[in-house]
Amino acid sequence: MATYSSKPIEIPMQAESVYEKVSNLSGFQERIDNLPQDVKDKIGAVRFTEDSIIINAATVGDMVLSISEKVPGKRVAFTANGAPVPIVMSINLENIDNEKTLVTTCIDVEIPAMLKPLVGPTLQEAA
Repeated sequence: MATYSSKPIEIPMQAESVYEKVSNLSGFQERIDNLPQDVKDKIGAVRFTEDSIIINAATVGDMVLSISEKVPGKRVAFTANGAPVPIVMSINLENIDNEKTLVTTCIDVEIPAMLKPLVGPTLQEAA
């Protein structure tokens, strides 16, 4: 299994507030719909439901990341359905103080070693 992690990002909100936003995805579709077209084009075909993210990947079709784990104020994990290999994505939250949270996204994927050089950079950018 390979793990790709984002750089930690500091958000000026309490971890509980960030958790509430990422543990219920229903508001994200409206945000995507209101983005400028050039940003939408860069993001690609992404849709949101209350508990899942649906990504249309050209070579795979629809891949659904469904919430599989919720740890209030700490972590939200998603498991991929329809992916060619097992994928788990997590959003990890760490309280810095009452007004700041450190957020890190991790993607754990089971890919053969020979494919890591081909897809690794893309997964790292996605994280």
